[in-house]
Amino acid sequence: MINRIASLVMVIALVFTVGTSAVRADTPKSPDTNGDAVVTLPAEPALEKKEAKPDEKLRAGLARLVADTKAGKGKLSGPSQFKPARGNNLSKGQKIAIGVGIAAAVVVVIAVLHVRRHMFDGFKPFAP
Repeated sequence: MINRIASLVMVIALVFTVGTSAVRADTPKSPDTNGDAVVTLPAEPALEKKEAKPDEKLRAGLARLVADTKAGKGKLSGPSQFKPARGNNLSKGQKIAIGVGIAAAVVVVIAVLHVRRHMFDGFKPFAP
């Protein structure tokens, strides 16, 4: 009975885990997925010129940056804004204590499971 309940709980947890991952991964690419899309007309030539300006500015800026870098005028980036990774502010003794605590918890769980499974192995109340 306990095995059935435990296996049922494990199956439900697995289904929810896989289902949630699949749902989160399957995001629609466009907001309109039912086929009733609005047809957009091609842009007018005046609008295309306005859109081309930022692209031209970007190209000119990159060309100037490349030219300055080749000429040696490029600025070096400043110091990193990220601090180097350090320990998690725990002392050596605290880290050892955490490791010992985890090991002790694993041993206790194994012992409890062993006792529960083998508690009544030799118990026969109505044996002659």
